[in-house]
Amino acid sequence: VVHMAYKKNTFLFTGDAETKAEADMIKAKKTLRADVLKVGHHGAKTSTSKNFLDAVKPKYAVISVGKNSYGHPTSQVVNLLKGAKASILRTDQSGTIIITGDGTSYSVKKSR
Repeated sequence: VVHMAYKKNTFLFTGDAETKAEADMIKAKKTLRADVLKVGHHGAKTSTSKNFLDAVKPKYAVISVGKNSYGHPTSQVVNLLKGAKASILRTDQSGTIIITGDGTSYSVKKSR
């Protein structure tokens, strides 16, 4: 997991961290607040818990996912992200997603 900040721009990259790791981060009072969240484990139900989203408060949620037989992203995670009012960006729908920040604002570019 990597938390990155540049002035007022904040990003959280969670890799394949699951809900246990999310809970550990919350308990350890790690800096989790981020405007951009790279959703864990391709949107699997084993990651991206409501408690974690409450701590992160993302404006943007990027789900890196392609065609798969696992059902990723799960409707459970998508619904949690909608409930958190995050703008959901999916690579299976938008292709490559590039979010850049200048320290105060963000720019979102999609390849499709």
